[in-house]
Amino acid sequence: MHFQFCFESIPNELTPAAMLRYYRQHKGLTTRQLAESVGIVPATLLMYEREKFPIPYQTAVAFADILEIDRNLLFDDFARFIDYPYSNRLREARKVYGLNQTNFAEKANICYSIYAKWETAVRQPSRKMYEQLIAAYPEIKM
Repeated sequence: MHFQFCFESIPNELTPAAMLRYYRQHKGLTTRQLAESVGIVPATLLMYEREKFPIPYQTAVAFADILEIDRNLLFDDFARFIDYPYSNRLREARKVYGLNQTNFAEKANICYSIYAKWETAVRQPSRKMYEQLIAAYPEIKM
């Protein structure tokens, strides 16, 4: 008697979590196999697939490489922002407003020295800081 592993069809909701689960199953990988291949525990992968945690940018890139898929399928708004690259996106938005770095950062309630490092790509904004930027400048959202 032969059993054929039947993975789910492409999900109706094309969320990063749903796409991760679909392509993991499509590739025939267990949660343990995929998790260990990127250096995380299987429980964390399950949390990503259940939309309990957002998939971190670097982890999404690693998953996409292993699953041999376009990494954009696993990106949420924050990951798309980081991938754009974010420094260009920030500079573009700031210039639309005609503001210098100090005033742009001030409006978003962010320390100028931190913001300046983001715009020069010396540091990367956290998800929390991204949300703060989006609250002040919604057009930054990708």
